[in-house]
Amino acid sequence: MSVPCEGERAIGWIVGESTPRTSVVLFRDDVSVPQVGTYVVAESQAGCVFGMVESVTAGNRLLTEDVTSPASVEGLIRTIKENPSVSPSYVKGVIRWLSVKDRLAREGVVELPKVPPRPGVEVYSASRDLLMRVFSPSPGSVDSQAGQQEGGPWISIGRLMTEQSIEYSINANRLTRHLAILAVTGGGKSNTVCVLGRQLVSALGGTVVIFDMHGEYGSLGLDRDSVNTPPAAINPLMMSFGELLELAKVPENATNQQRALRLAFDRVWEEYRRNRLQFTDDHTFVDALLEALKEDDEEGARGAYNRVVDVKDNYGDVLSHGVPDNLEKVIVPGKLNVFDLSEADENAADAIVSHYIRRLLAERKAWKHGRGGYPVPAFVVVEEAHVLIPARGQTLTKYWASRVAREGRKFGLGLIVVSQRPRNVDPDVLSQTNNKIILRIVEPQDIKYVQDASEELSEDLAGILPSLNPGEAIVIGSMVKLPAVIKVNYCEWKKSGGDINVVGEWARWRQQRARESEEGIRKMEELL
Repeated sequence: MSVPCEGERAIGWIVGESTPRTSVVLFRDDVSVPQVGTYVVAESQAGCVFGMVESVTAGNRLLTEDVTSPASVEGLIRTIKENPSVSPSYVKGVIRWLSVKDRLAREGVVELPKVPPRPGVEVYSASRDLLMRVFSPSPGSVDSQAGQQEGGPWISIGRLMTEQSIEYSINANRLTRHLAILAVTGGGKSNTVCVLGRQLVSALGGTVVIFDMHGEYGSLGLDRDSVNTPPAAINPLMMSFGELLELAKVPENATNQQRALRLAFDRVWEEYRRNRLQFTDDHTFVDALLEALKEDDEEGARGAYNRVVDVKDNYGDVLSHGVPDNLEKVIVPGKLNVFDLSEADENAADAIVSHYIRRLLAERKAWKHGRGGYPVPAFVVVEEAHVLIPARGQTLTKYWASRVAREGRKFGLGLIVVSQRPRNVDPDVLSQTNNKIILRIVEPQDIKYVQDASEELSEDLAGILPSLNPGEAIVIGSMVKLPAVIKVNYCEWKKSGGDINVVGEWARWRQQRARESEEGIRKMEELL
């Protein structure tokens, strides 16, 4: 044994077979048992190793599953109580070894162990000082794994479940490798988005775009200068021809319709460029397209006309020439930008979300290649990802979210997908979210789906997901040094999101009706 490996207190011993990845620990007693998520240290032949308790199992050598007689159980319990000094009860746990301790403590570098602790080695809970150094880097400190250029500011999003005096921080730079926030309804997804959005904007001056499907977020309590609420609309002049084809649902094999629509599209644009056309919300670019198609006698024009009528009918409410054509005036750099989509149907929401994701990706590419474009990196939050980025079926948002998932990191565009139905989210997009904040999930299919899409989520760790309370989460990915079970900070500034107080609403309605009735009677008496 090279270096003493003592932590806060001795909690048990390694038993059974041990590997560099996992060991079984027999705890000293069945009273003060560490909970899942507790960090521990133990000595190996290569030095001290650092790990996390991923599961805990209690048992009793006398009360096994083979016992079937209630009378036998009562007798065994009586025997146990009469001989308290020799308890047949035991508690075991599975430890996942995460790093060699020395480099982790000294440099913050995660180095996977090569040699396991041997049976009989004592296990200690990790010291508070070590946990502070690992999980609470100071804001602005550098991630030594990534180097000076890529390492970046750390922002706190919660506290360790097992040591709530220890803040848990993530590396904001690594969010460009994308993030999934997953939980059942009421598990704490929108609270997590609120905490993350506030920190990115207020602490780092970042640019965040939230597509708010339920009108939950508002300003998140940020000052007026830090928040922008763009209209939930698209300037038709900023639509690409490909986008128009998708909105019009022109089939790929309908070449005549595509050709007629392309000719009309180019003709209207040419007239607009020559200042021969002016557009308002009463006479839009789409109206001009319809006029051009109506005058066209070519084959396919009538079919294209009918499809553009559908575009006007289905998306007319979200097509507005009042929306600025400059993306920086719609999504303002350095601010929280919240698109309130609570009154938009799924088709309209899909059109809006996909439009701005497409433009952000295109303009970030242009900026990187010195051709103008959007000047700063941005993080885009897509709520209801199981609707907008479905596993089955196609949407505009699914296509562009997939593009961002594959390419966005290189251009400083991060995707944050939020869903309560993980198995209904496109697997390619979900698997490319390198980071995950997983709150309570109950459905076994959802748990299995998330586990398949997450290299770092072990079966033992996934097993605790159904037992998490609201706001408790497993955090994994490159944005953190090590996986953890945390309590996400409470965001008091979120507008709404919990269950409606149905009984309270009824009571308020009855009181209002009673007041109105009394007022009516009083006015009638005055007239008499």
